[in-house]
Amino acid sequence: MVRDQLSKELAIIRRFLRLQSRGVGLKKTFETLELHERGKMKLAIREMRNQLEQGRPLANVFEGLVTDPRMREMLVTAERGHHFLEGLEQVLVLSTMRRNLRQELSQLARYPLVILTMLLGLGAIYALYIFPKLLTMVEVDTLDGLNAILLSRWFFPGLFVGLLVTGAGLYWNGRRGRLVPLRVVERGRRLYVTYLFVSELALLSEGQGSVRHIIERLSRGDGEVASIARRMHERMSAGCELEAAARQERLLEHEVVSLFGVGTVSGELGSIMMIHRDLVFEEMELYWKQLIAKAEPMLYGFLTVMVTMIFYTIYLPVKLIMSQL
Repeated sequence: MVRDQLSKELAIIRRFLRLQSRGVGLKKTFETLELHERGKMKLAIREMRNQLEQGRPLANVFEGLVTDPRMREMLVTAERGHHFLEGLEQVLVLSTMRRNLRQELSQLARYPLVILTMLLGLGAIYALYIFPKLLTMVEVDTLDGLNAILLSRWFFPGLFVGLLVTGAGLYWNGRRGRLVPLRVVERGRRLYVTYLFVSELALLSEGQGSVRHIIERLSRGDGEVASIARRMHERMSAGCELEAAARQERLLEHEVVSLFGVGTVSGELGSIMMIHRDLVFEEMELYWKQLIAKAEPMLYGFLTVMVTMIFYTIYLPVKLIMSQL
Protein backbone atom coordinates (compact mmCIF):
# COMPACT_ATOMS: atom_id res chain seq x y z
CA MET A 1 0.00 0.00 0.00
CA VAL A 2 2.82 2.41 0.86
CA ARG A 3 4.58 1.53 -2.38
CA ASP A 4 1.42 2.15 -4.42
CA GLN A 5 0.93 5.49 -2.66
CA LEU A 6 4.50 6.52 -3.44
CA SER A 7 4.06 5.48 -7.07
CA LYS A 8 0.93 7.64 -7.32
CA GLU A 9 2.74 10.64 -5.88
CA LEU A 10 5.63 10.25 -8.31
CA ALA A 11 3.19 9.81 -11.21
CA ILE A 12 1.45 13.06 -10.28
CA ILE A 13 4.77 14.92 -10.11
CA ARG A 14 5.77 13.46 -13.48
CA ARG A 15 2.44 14.52 -15.02
CA PHE A 16 2.77 17.99 -13.49
CA LEU A 17 6.21 18.46 -15.05
CA ARG A 18 4.96 17.21 -18.41
CA LEU A 19 2.11 19.71 -18.46
CA GLN A 20 4.44 22.51 -17.41
CA SER A 21 6.90 21.64 -20.18
CA ARG A 22 4.03 21.99 -22.67
CA GLY A 23 3.40 25.57 -21.52
CA VAL A 24 0.24 24.96 -19.47
CA GLY A 25 -0.30 27.50 -16.67
CA LEU A 26 -0.02 26.52 -13.01
CA LYS A 27 -3.69 26.88 -12.20
CA LYS A 28 -4.77 25.01 -15.31
CA THR A 29 -2.24 22.28 -14.56
CA PHE A 30 -3.67 21.64 -11.09
CA GLU A 31 -7.21 21.66 -12.49
CA THR A 32 -6.19 19.06 -15.07
CA LEU A 33 -4.51 16.90 -12.44
CA GLU A 34 -7.59 17.14 -10.21
CA LEU A 35 -9.83 15.95 -13.05
CA HIS A 36 -7.48 13.04 -13.77
CA GLU A 37 -7.24 11.66 -10.19
CA ARG A 38 -9.81 10.05 -7.90
CA GLY A 39 -10.26 9.43 -4.20
CA LYS A 40 -7.65 10.70 -1.74
CA MET A 41 -5.27 11.92 -4.41
CA LYS A 42 -8.02 14.03 -5.96
CA LEU A 43 -8.64 15.67 -2.58
CA ALA A 44 -4.88 16.19 -2.10
CA ILE A 45 -4.53 17.94 -5.46
CA ARG A 46 -7.57 20.08 -4.71
CA GLU A 47 -5.95 21.15 -1.45
CA MET A 48 -2.72 21.97 -3.34
CA ARG A 49 -4.69 24.07 -5.83
CA ASN A 50 -6.36 25.95 -2.97
CA GLN A 51 -2.97 26.64 -1.38
CA LEU A 52 -1.66 27.93 -4.71
CA GLU A 53 -4.64 30.28 -5.05
CA GLN A 54 -3.95 31.56 -1.53
CA GLY A 55 -0.47 32.59 -2.66
CA ARG A 56 1.58 30.05 -0.72
CA PRO A 57 5.08 29.18 -2.04
CA LEU A 58 5.29 26.23 -4.41
CA ALA A 59 7.65 24.40 -2.05
CA ASN A 60 4.89 24.45 0.59
CA VAL A 61 2.22 23.51 -1.95
CA PHE A 62 4.08 20.30 -2.84
CA GLU A 63 4.54 19.19 0.77
CA GLY A 64 1.58 16.86 0.31
CA LEU A 65 3.42 14.92 -2.40
CA VAL A 66 7.05 15.29 -1.23
CA THR A 67 7.29 13.88 2.29
CA ASP A 68 11.06 13.43 2.59
CA PRO A 69 12.59 16.36 4.55
CA ARG A 70 15.72 16.51 2.37
CA MET A 71 13.63 16.63 -0.80
CA ARG A 72 11.59 19.47 0.67
CA GLU A 73 14.77 21.37 1.42
CA MET A 74 15.81 20.95 -2.21
CA LEU A 75 12.48 22.38 -3.37
CA VAL A 76 12.86 25.36 -1.04
CA THR A 77 16.36 25.97 -2.43
CA ALA A 78 15.12 25.62 -6.01
CA GLU A 79 12.35 28.15 -5.42
CA ARG A 80 14.82 30.61 -3.87
CA GLY A 81 16.95 30.33 -7.00
CA HIS A 82 13.91 30.64 -9.31
CA HIS A 83 14.49 27.11 -10.68
CA PHE A 84 11.58 25.30 -9.04
CA LEU A 85 10.74 23.04 -11.99
CA GLU A 86 14.35 21.93 -12.29
CA GLY A 87 14.44 21.21 -8.56
CA LEU A 88 11.22 19.22 -8.83
CA GLU A 89 12.75 17.20 -11.67
CA GLN A 90 15.69 16.33 -9.42
CA VAL A 91 13.29 15.31 -6.65
CA LEU A 92 11.45 13.07 -9.12
CA VAL A 93 14.66 11.44 -10.38
CA LEU A 94 16.06 10.83 -6.90
CA SER A 95 12.74 9.57 -5.50
CA THR A 96 12.32 7.21 -8.45
CA MET A 97 15.81 5.81 -7.89
CA ARG A 98 15.13 5.29 -4.18
CA ARG A 99 11.83 3.58 -4.94
CA ASN A 100 13.48 1.24 -7.45
CA LEU A 101 16.24 0.38 -4.99
CA ARG A 102 13.66 -0.39 -2.30
CA GLN A 103 11.84 -2.68 -4.70
CA GLU A 104 15.07 -4.50 -5.56
CA LEU A 105 15.90 -4.87 -1.86
CA SER A 106 12.42 -6.19 -1.05
CA GLN A 107 12.61 -8.70 -3.89
CA LEU A 108 16.09 -9.76 -2.78
CA ALA A 109 15.13 -10.20 0.89
CA ARG A 110 11.63 -11.64 0.42
CA TYR A 111 12.44 -15.34 0.12
CA PRO A 112 15.42 -15.34 2.53
CA LEU A 113 13.20 -13.68 5.16
CA VAL A 114 10.47 -16.28 4.61
CA ILE A 115 12.99 -19.09 4.97
CA LEU A 116 14.56 -17.45 8.01
CA THR A 117 11.15 -17.05 9.65
CA MET A 118 10.42 -20.74 9.09
CA LEU A 119 13.81 -21.67 10.53
CA LEU A 120 13.23 -19.49 13.58
CA GLY A 121 9.83 -21.10 14.10
CA LEU A 122 11.26 -24.60 13.82
CA GLY A 123 14.18 -23.62 16.03
CA ALA A 124 11.81 -22.23 18.68
CA ILE A 125 9.78 -25.47 18.71
CA TYR A 126 12.97 -27.51 18.91
CA ALA A 127 14.44 -25.34 21.69
CA LEU A 128 11.27 -25.33 23.81
CA TYR A 129 10.00 -28.91 23.47
CA ILE A 130 12.46 -31.32 21.85
CA PHE A 131 15.83 -30.01 22.99
CA PRO A 132 15.13 -30.12 26.79
CA LYS A 133 14.00 -33.76 26.55
CA LEU A 134 17.11 -34.75 24.63
CA LEU A 135 19.31 -33.02 27.21
CA THR A 136 17.91 -35.24 29.96
CA MET A 137 19.41 -38.25 28.14
CA VAL A 138 22.86 -36.70 27.66
CA GLU A 139 25.61 -36.01 30.21
CA VAL A 140 26.31 -32.42 29.18
CA ASP A 141 28.84 -31.86 31.96
CA THR A 142 31.34 -34.15 30.27
CA LEU A 143 31.33 -32.07 27.06
CA ASP A 144 33.65 -29.19 26.23
CA GLY A 145 34.33 -26.77 23.38
CA LEU A 146 31.74 -26.07 20.69
CA ASN A 147 29.58 -29.06 21.61
CA ALA A 148 29.16 -27.76 25.16
CA ILE A 149 28.06 -24.35 23.82
CA LEU A 150 25.58 -25.82 21.33
CA LEU A 151 24.04 -28.15 23.94
CA SER A 152 23.79 -25.53 26.69
CA ARG A 153 20.27 -24.60 27.76
CA TRP A 154 20.72 -20.88 27.02
CA PHE A 155 22.16 -21.18 23.49
CA PHE A 156 18.97 -21.51 21.42
CA PRO A 157 16.86 -19.07 23.49
CA GLY A 158 19.72 -16.55 23.40
CA LEU A 159 20.15 -17.00 19.64
CA PHE A 160 16.43 -16.57 19.05
CA VAL A 161 16.18 -13.44 21.21
CA GLY A 162 19.35 -11.97 19.67
CA LEU A 163 18.08 -12.40 16.10
CA LEU A 164 14.67 -11.02 17.08
CA VAL A 165 16.14 -7.92 18.74
CA THR A 166 18.57 -7.32 15.84
CA GLY A 167 15.80 -7.60 13.24
CA ALA A 168 13.50 -5.31 15.23
CA GLY A 169 16.29 -2.74 15.65
CA LEU A 170 17.13 -2.71 11.95
CA TYR A 171 13.47 -2.39 11.03
CA TRP A 172 12.89 0.44 13.52
CA ASN A 173 15.93 2.40 12.33
CA GLY A 174 14.89 1.90 8.72
CA ARG A 175 11.41 3.22 9.45
CA ARG A 176 12.86 6.30 11.12
CA GLY A 177 15.21 6.91 8.20
CA ARG A 178 18.39 6.19 10.11
CA LEU A 179 21.28 4.54 8.30
CA VAL A 180 23.06 1.60 9.85
CA PRO A 181 26.55 2.81 10.85
CA LEU A 182 28.47 0.34 8.67
CA ARG A 183 31.46 1.08 6.49
CA VAL A 184 29.85 -0.70 3.54
CA VAL A 185 27.11 1.95 3.35
CA GLU A 186 29.28 4.94 4.28
CA ARG A 187 30.25 5.66 0.68
CA GLY A 188 26.62 5.44 -0.40
CA ARG A 189 25.66 7.96 2.26
CA ARG A 190 28.53 10.25 1.20
CA LEU A 191 27.45 10.10 -2.44
CA TYR A 192 23.84 10.81 -1.45
CA VAL A 193 24.72 13.88 0.65
CA THR A 194 27.14 15.09 -2.06
CA TYR A 195 24.41 14.80 -4.67
CA LEU A 196 21.99 16.82 -2.56
CA PHE A 197 24.61 19.49 -1.85
CA VAL A 198 25.70 19.77 -5.49
CA SER A 199 22.07 19.90 -6.65
CA GLU A 200 21.18 22.72 -4.28
CA LEU A 201 24.39 24.59 -5.13
CA ALA A 202 23.58 24.34 -8.84
CA LEU A 203 20.02 25.52 -8.27
CA LEU A 204 21.23 28.59 -6.38
CA SER A 205 24.35 29.49 -8.34
CA GLU A 206 23.04 31.12 -11.50
CA GLY A 207 22.55 34.83 -10.95
CA GLN A 208 22.64 34.58 -7.17
CA GLY A 209 25.66 36.74 -6.38
CA SER A 210 28.92 35.67 -4.75
CA VAL A 211 29.78 32.14 -3.68
CA ARG A 212 29.76 33.18 -0.02
CA HIS A 213 26.24 34.54 -0.44
CA ILE A 214 25.16 31.26 -2.06
CA ILE A 215 26.61 29.18 0.82
CA GLU A 216 24.96 31.51 3.32
CA ARG A 217 21.57 30.98 1.69
CA LEU A 218 22.11 27.22 1.65
CA SER A 219 22.83 27.32 5.39
CA ARG A 220 19.29 28.51 6.14
CA GLY A 221 17.60 25.31 7.13
CA ASP A 222 17.63 22.37 9.51
CA GLY A 223 18.81 19.50 7.30
CA GLU A 224 22.19 17.86 6.78
CA VAL A 225 23.00 19.94 3.71
CA ALA A 226 22.19 23.14 5.61
CA SER A 227 24.48 22.03 8.46
CA ILE A 228 27.34 21.45 6.02
CA ALA A 229 26.76 24.83 4.39
CA ARG A 230 26.62 26.51 7.81
CA ARG A 231 29.98 25.09 8.85
CA MET A 232 31.49 26.03 5.48
CA HIS A 233 30.17 29.57 5.79
CA GLU A 234 31.75 29.91 9.23
CA ARG A 235 35.13 28.78 7.86
CA MET A 236 34.82 31.11 4.86
CA SER A 237 34.01 33.99 7.20
CA ALA A 238 37.21 33.14 9.06
CA GLY A 239 39.21 33.59 5.84
CA CYS A 240 39.16 30.16 4.16
CA GLU A 241 38.49 29.69 0.45
CA LEU A 242 35.52 27.61 -0.69
CA GLU A 243 37.62 24.55 -1.52
CA ALA A 244 39.52 24.66 1.78
CA ALA A 245 36.28 25.15 3.72
CA ALA A 246 34.65 22.16 2.00
CA ARG A 247 37.72 19.91 2.31
CA GLN A 248 37.06 19.41 6.03
CA GLU A 249 33.57 17.98 5.45
CA ARG A 250 33.63 14.18 5.70
CA LEU A 251 30.42 13.64 3.71
CA LEU A 252 31.50 15.57 0.61
CA GLU A 253 33.29 13.73 -2.19
CA HIS A 254 36.87 14.93 -2.78
CA GLU A 255 36.33 15.08 -6.53
CA VAL A 256 33.45 17.52 -6.09
CA VAL A 257 35.40 19.58 -3.57
CA SER A 258 38.22 20.01 -6.12
CA LEU A 259 35.69 21.36 -8.61
CA PHE A 260 34.62 24.06 -6.15
CA GLY A 261 37.95 25.80 -6.62
CA VAL A 262 37.76 25.51 -10.41
CA GLY A 263 34.23 26.88 -10.47
CA THR A 264 35.09 29.76 -8.15
CA VAL A 265 38.07 30.87 -10.26
CA SER A 266 36.26 30.53 -13.60
CA GLY A 267 33.00 32.06 -12.33
CA GLU A 268 31.05 29.06 -13.71
CA LEU A 269 30.36 27.22 -10.46
CA GLY A 270 26.68 26.74 -11.26
CA SER A 271 27.20 25.19 -14.72
CA ILE A 272 30.03 22.96 -13.45
CA MET A 273 27.90 21.70 -10.57
CA MET A 274 24.96 21.14 -12.91
CA ILE A 275 27.07 18.93 -15.18
CA HIS A 276 28.73 17.05 -12.34
CA ARG A 277 25.40 16.48 -10.59
CA ASP A 278 24.41 13.90 -13.22
CA LEU A 279 27.76 12.13 -12.84
CA VAL A 280 27.34 11.90 -9.06
CA PHE A 281 23.82 10.52 -9.55
CA GLU A 282 25.06 7.81 -11.95
CA GLU A 283 27.84 6.84 -9.55
CA MET A 284 25.43 6.72 -6.62
CA GLU A 285 22.95 4.55 -8.51
CA LEU A 286 25.69 2.17 -9.66
CA TYR A 287 27.12 1.91 -6.14
CA TRP A 288 23.82 0.91 -4.54
CA LYS A 289 23.10 -1.65 -7.27
CA GLN A 290 26.53 -3.21 -6.77
CA LEU A 291 25.95 -3.28 -3.00
CA ILE A 292 22.61 -5.04 -3.46
CA ALA A 293 24.24 -7.57 -5.80
CA LYS A 294 26.88 -8.33 -3.14
CA ALA A 295 24.27 -8.65 -0.39
CA GLU A 296 22.47 -11.56 -2.09
CA PRO A 297 25.20 -14.22 -1.60
CA MET A 298 25.72 -12.94 1.96
CA LEU A 299 22.05 -13.52 2.79
CA TYR A 300 22.06 -17.03 1.40
CA GLY A 301 25.38 -17.74 3.11
CA PHE A 302 23.84 -16.70 6.43
CA LEU A 303 20.87 -19.00 5.79
CA THR A 304 23.23 -21.86 4.97
CA VAL A 305 25.05 -21.39 8.27
CA MET A 306 21.74 -21.31 10.16
CA VAL A 307 20.46 -24.50 8.52
CA THR A 308 23.77 -26.30 9.10
CA MET A 309 23.84 -25.27 12.76
CA ILE A 310 20.26 -26.39 13.40
CA PHE A 311 20.77 -29.78 11.78
CA TYR A 312 24.05 -30.28 13.63
CA THR A 313 22.46 -29.51 16.99
CA ILE A 314 19.70 -31.98 16.17
CA TYR A 315 22.23 -34.65 15.21
CA LEU A 316 24.64 -34.06 18.12
CA PRO A 317 22.38 -35.20 21.02
CA VAL A 318 21.35 -38.29 19.05
CA LYS A 319 25.01 -39.11 18.41
CA LEU A 320 25.92 -38.68 22.11
CA ILE A 321 22.96 -40.78 23.25
CA MET A 322 24.01 -43.61 20.94
CA SER A 323 27.64 -43.39 22.12
CA GLN A 324 26.57 -43.58 25.78
CA LEU A 325 24.46 -46.70 25.33
